[in-house]
Amino acid sequence: MEKNDVYLWLKSISGVTDKTIEKIEDSIEDIEDLIYFSDKEIYNLQNINLNIKENIVKYKSRAYLDNIKEKLYKKSVKYVCKNHDDYPEKLRNIYNPPKVLFYKGDISLLKKNFNIAMVGSRKPSSYGINCAKTISKKLSNDGVGIISGLALGIDSYSHLGCLEGMSKTIAVLGSGVDNPLPKQNIGLSDKILADGGLILSEYGIDSKVFPYNFSNRNRIISGLSEGVIVVEAAMKSGALITVDFALEQGKMVFAVPGNINSEMSRGCHKIIKDGAKLIENIDDILNEYNLITINNVENNNNCDNIVLNAEYKKIIELIKKEGSLHIDKICDYTGIEIKYINSILNELELKDLIIEMNNKTYSLNL
Repeated sequence: MEKNDVYLWLKSISGVTDKTIEKIEDSIEDIEDLIYFSDKEIYNLQNINLNIKENIVKYKSRAYLDNIKEKLYKKSVKYVCKNHDDYPEKLRNIYNPPKVLFYKGDISLLKKNFNIAMVGSRKPSSYGINCAKTISKKLSNDGVGIISGLALGIDSYSHLGCLEGMSKTIAVLGSGVDNPLPKQNIGLSDKILADGGLILSEYGIDSKVFPYNFSNRNRIISGLSEGVIVVEAAMKSGALITVDFALEQGKMVFAVPGNINSEMSRGCHKIIKDGAKLIENIDDILNEYNLITINNVENNNNCDNIVLNAEYKKIIELIKKEGSLHIDKICDYTGIEIKYINSILNELELKDLIIEMNNKTYSLNL
């Protein structure tokens, strides 16, 4: 039996992890012969849990492997093993690299694209949502693919921003690719695939989903990426687990600063203090990798390139100075009647110069 088949067979058996496979490889001469071992030889394997040995014996047949392959085919799920040329090189040297990756979509994106990960809170503020979508879309339009985890919140908006741009987005799941979670994002996973993107997981079809799956997959998110951007994260955010993996893997870490009074900014501010690169716009990211802008489609977001009258410029400069302002404050500071302010703000929103964060509070579009 070929090694690819052995890996697929073992990974489909309950209890068998990548670490289990490594232990088996360390204890026998050729793992390709494992399926031909007698029951006694399998029970004599060292450092393997008895329940796992029992499961290996139970499913030790070519018919079981063929059944797994048939299920994969019926669900349009493909797989690539660590010993195969299509396996992403970046993952080979990370801690506990997955022996098998299951996927739907274009696996070549992992090799031909320059990809950056974006992670953050599952319950972001309107500021965080705006940052995630804007940064992701602009990076996408400059040829950078976005990798995230398909979770609610920042993950979702990072994928969506990339979909609005010109590059492809990649989702790394903590469940099987046949069972994208959360269920609310099944539509988003369909959009990613329809756009030519990629969904992948180290977990096979029909796999049980455990809470630790989602923290484990973070090593893959960072491992596949050139760097990691954190957009809004509290001190105990799972996004900081991805940061730890990124640092362990020698990857660049970026963070979007936030409101100093917000709990959702504490995690980002901590990693900035610890050495993460503070980003205010995508040039802070592109310059770090000496990337040249591929598409300058967002130039009209720079108010210096748009002809504005004095009142419009006054409001732009005021919002820029304060960071964000409620419409009432804009009226107070400018002395302009609210009916005119509303019209001006609508116009500036149409020009993508500002964005309404919530309850008539406005900030500049990044």
